[in-house]
Amino acid sequence: LWRRAIKEQFNCTCVYCGETYELSELTIDHVRPRSRGGETISTNCLPACVKCNQSKGSEDWQDWMLKRFGLQPEREQRILNYIS
Repeated sequence: LWRRAIKEQFNCTCVYCGETYELSELTIDHVRPRSRGGETISTNCLPACVKCNQSKGSEDWQDWMLKRFGLQPEREQRILNYIS
C-alpha cells in the first residue's frame, strides 16, 4: 500500500521523464540510493519508470537528470519539494 500511495500521489507519472504509466509499470526509486546511505522512507522514494530507474542506478539524481534530459526546472522542483 505504501508503494501504491507514492505512485498515486504522482498520478502514476515517472518523476524523471514525466511520462504516465499504469500503476504496475512504475517502480519505486530511492532518490538517494541505498548504496550511498539512502533510506527506504517516503521522502527518499519516488515513482520512476523501469527505464529511468535502471538508467539512474546509483548516480546522483540531479546530475543524472541533467545529463539525460537537460534542464527540467519544474520536474526538479517537484522532486525537491517532495524530498524536503
